[in-house]
Amino acid sequence: MNAPRLQVLLVDDEAPVLATTAAVLSEDFDVQTARDAHAARVLLARSRFDVLCTDLHMPGPSGILLLREAVTQDPHLAGVLVTGCREYLDWRDRLDAQGLFYLVLKPYQPADLIAMIHRAAASARLKREMSRLTSGLAEHKWGPR
Repeated sequence: MNAPRLQVLLVDDEAPVLATTAAVLSEDFDVQTARDAHAARVLLARSRFDVLCTDLHMPGPSGILLLREAVTQDPHLAGVLVTGCREYLDWRDRLDAQGLFYLVLKPYQPADLIAMIHRAAASARLKREMSRLTSGLAEHKWGPR
């Protein structure tokens, strides 16, 4: 039996980029798209995603703000931030240390983005499993006897 396909929410304000990237990713993942953070919030409230892949610079809330909000709502959600801003690398390490997201720099090869989404999803699965195990231990240790 095949494992269920990963659920990916892809956010980018540039329609051609969004359509092309969604088409490439849909070969490996179930992909839903949003053109901005507001539309992404609606989808995040309605459905569970394994990975949120968002562009950094968009009109309205940035990709980083969207990722922070989404991870607050679902701590097991994996984030992938896509940016062409090389200067972003100067402060990336502080955010990576918080485990907030994985970073993909433009221009990228589609295979690199696919690999990063798989890596982010694997990390999210591990976090989810650790949470399940630790809550099971807590229930066992402090639960009714």
